[in-house]
Amino acid sequence: MPAAPRADAAPADRAAHPEPAWAGVLLTRVPVVLAAAVAAVTAVAVPLVLADLWAPWTAVPVCLVAAALAGRLAWAVPVVATPAWAALLSAAVAAGGGLWAALTRAEHVVLRRDAGSQALYAHHLATHHGLPVDPSLAALGGAQALADPNVTIASPAFYEVGTDVVPQFLLGAPALYSLGEWAAGWEGLLLAPAVVAVAALLTVAGLAARLVGPRWAPLAVAVFALAQPVLHVNRSTYSEVPALLVLTAAASVLVAATAATGTPALSARLGGGAGLLLGACGFVRIDYLREVALLLPVVAGLAALRHPAARALLAGTAVTSVLAAAAAVTYSRPYLGTIAGSLLPLVAALAALGAASWLGLRLVRSGRLARVRWLTSPRLGPALAGVLALVLVVLASRPLWLVVRQDPADPGSRLVAGLQRAQGLPLDGGRTYAEHSVDWLAWYLGWPAVVAAGAAAVLLLARLVPALQGRGPLPAWSAPFVVAVGSTLLTLYRPGITPDHPWADRRFVPVVLPAVVLLATAALARAVRVPPARWGRVAVGAAGAAVLLVPAAVATAPLAGQRTERGQLAAVAEACASFEDGDVALAVDPRSRNEWPQALRGTCGVPTASIVVPTSQGRPGTQEYLDVLRAAVQRQAERVREAGGRPVLVAAGGDLAAADTLRALGVDEPTTVTRVRTSEDERVLTERPDGGQAITVELVTGLAPGPAGGPAEEPAG
Repeated sequence: MPAAPRADAAPADRAAHPEPAWAGVLLTRVPVVLAAAVAAVTAVAVPLVLADLWAPWTAVPVCLVAAALAGRLAWAVPVVATPAWAALLSAAVAAGGGLWAALTRAEHVVLRRDAGSQALYAHHLATHHGLPVDPSLAALGGAQALADPNVTIASPAFYEVGTDVVPQFLLGAPALYSLGEWAAGWEGLLLAPAVVAVAALLTVAGLAARLVGPRWAPLAVAVFALAQPVLHVNRSTYSEVPALLVLTAAASVLVAATAATGTPALSARLGGGAGLLLGACGFVRIDYLREVALLLPVVAGLAALRHPAARALLAGTAVTSVLAAAAAVTYSRPYLGTIAGSLLPLVAALAALGAASWLGLRLVRSGRLARVRWLTSPRLGPALAGVLALVLVVLASRPLWLVVRQDPADPGSRLVAGLQRAQGLPLDGGRTYAEHSVDWLAWYLGWPAVVAAGAAAVLLLARLVPALQGRGPLPAWSAPFVVAVGSTLLTLYRPGITPDHPWADRRFVPVVLPAVVLLATAALARAVRVPPARWGRVAVGAAGAAVLLVPAAVATAPLAGQRTERGQLAAVAEACASFEDGDVALAVDPRSRNEWPQALRGTCGVPTASIVVPTSQGRPGTQEYLDVLRAAVQRQAERVREAGGRPVLVAAGGDLAAADTLRALGVDEPTTVTRVRTSEDERVLTERPDGGQAITVELVTGLAPGPAGGPAEEPAG
């Protein structure tokens, strides 16, 4: 994170025109209070959901009390003297970013990607008040149905665990967004990310005020808000928005805790608060472990310098991290299993950095490290800065000499191969395109901003090392700088996400984009101080602001007015209206199995199962496949009838048209209950996205044929 010495008004100007107190409160205290309140809501959701008490009459009072208490504690964060214009302009940018996201919000509720699963998860919490998801197994024919290898109650992002269905992701974001549904139904749920985004953008401005100076906050938040990945997550139900809010607020409090002002007691209190916020991000996103691991050397460094915030920072992080880990294991264990390949290295890094930090602290306190000449040499700072510069050059140059691949058998590889085939690219499904991660950043911010941020990081590291050697005061930006730069390097090295854009670029939102924008802004703030004449400083500032703002605006402009998945709420409503009491939905083709089970089960209240045919039993499109599918449908339909229900086959298109699929299964007159032509974001691999792609959302239904292919039977009774 930044910053250079601030290029604010001269002391005489400040004395003549004192900054209003409310401006500093608005820009640098209110965002932290809001973040603490949001973190408290995600934390109290854990026991309330566990007790099936996540309902308006219980959760809202508890959340209000928890948010008020957390906000009261966060109110202790010191303010930064701020001009009124800077505070108001920053707030206007944040509000404008949230308003635009609300006006262009997505309606992703028929599940195709993560936003849809988060929306369905939030809706379930809002309407069913707890977990797990009840699949109405009795209506499906009881445990006998699940014993059939061709029947499952699982669907993408919703796992079959015993006789229950468990959502994929962590609890925090869906619980937060479910509050929006209580306020204004489905529309309120889909608007919730935009509301949270206002606070998140204001928090970025507040962090910029602490690190670069309050007069630079409007520029920093404007560049950040203009970046297309930020707009993308702000208008969809992703977890990145609350993660950004909480992480950025934690960085702000950590800066205040590290600053030399205030009493040791205040520094310790702020350090504990920063740790609580950082650990609370674990209620929202599992990869917060990366930031926690990188914080451990920071804690060791602070402890070595006997900084009063060190112990409280570690304790606060540990408390909420343990609670978040317990919540993840309780509610998201199947998800943790599926990402074990990425999660276990994070856990190993946490353990390794913890052990190394403890050992390093012991060596420092014993005096042994002081006898190692190169560790105390004035040349260490420039040397480490040179290493960082080399690492940045290597990361940026990888497309010239490296192709990054993963296991070709990975499901993600098959998806990439399909996209390559559709886009006319060489077929190589194992490619992750991770070598282009720095290019992805430059797509949205421009190469000048990326280069400026890299240069600022190198220079700031050279300034930081002497302070860690005890040859100068510790800069207030030290702790967030180390964590953010380390996290950015690791994310750029291995983004760990399917490389289709713009979907993949949300990986940059919580840490990478804020770090790059703030570093680039700090570089500009430093450059403005170089010209001796005022007109020269104004010219440099104006040119630099244009260099930061214009590339972000140009990259986002083609997508700024795009509103994806429109009509999906209406499609789900039409689907729900087509079912009657006693109906049981059986999804029989790939698209219906992927997109509709949780929508029908969770929104329409229709018991739903999927009929699957493993590739070992036949490949789609073959007669063998159809024979196995038909037999499985007949078995499951009979179980539903025996349970007193009416089996309704549902299809949504695939290799065959949906109606043709149902006819092949013996349905005489399939009914198209909904068909919406809409759009979703592009899925491009090698270029910056600049539009959307058309998709059709449909649901076709028909009564399952009776025994031996006879006419459909009415439900018993």
